[in-house]
Amino acid sequence: MANRVSIYGKPGETHTERLRRELRSMSLTYNFYDIASQPAAATRAYEAGSTDPIFPKVEIVCANNPGTVFLTNPDVDTLRQQLYAEEILGVTSYWV
Repeated sequence: MANRVSIYGKPGETHTERLRRELRSMSLTYNFYDIASQPAAATRAYEAGSTDPIFPKVEIVCANNPGTVFLTNPDVDTLRQQLYAEEILGVTSYWV
């Protein structure tokens, strides 16, 4: 199954690395596009529907509608909320 989450940013940049850590902490697989070494990646984000020139960006493929959602440098709560809304994260209970 293809990844439904992509990050467009620069490796080592504070906000990009924060987003990458957050997705790893949720055990989510994602695509990473380095806009510094691959400028075509930034162009791809614009072609997919992003209009804001600020990076990093998180692209989430919608679950029930065609298209994608772009979040520009989201905070953790906004990111998680959108991941739940698009059914990438689910509410689970762990019993010990």
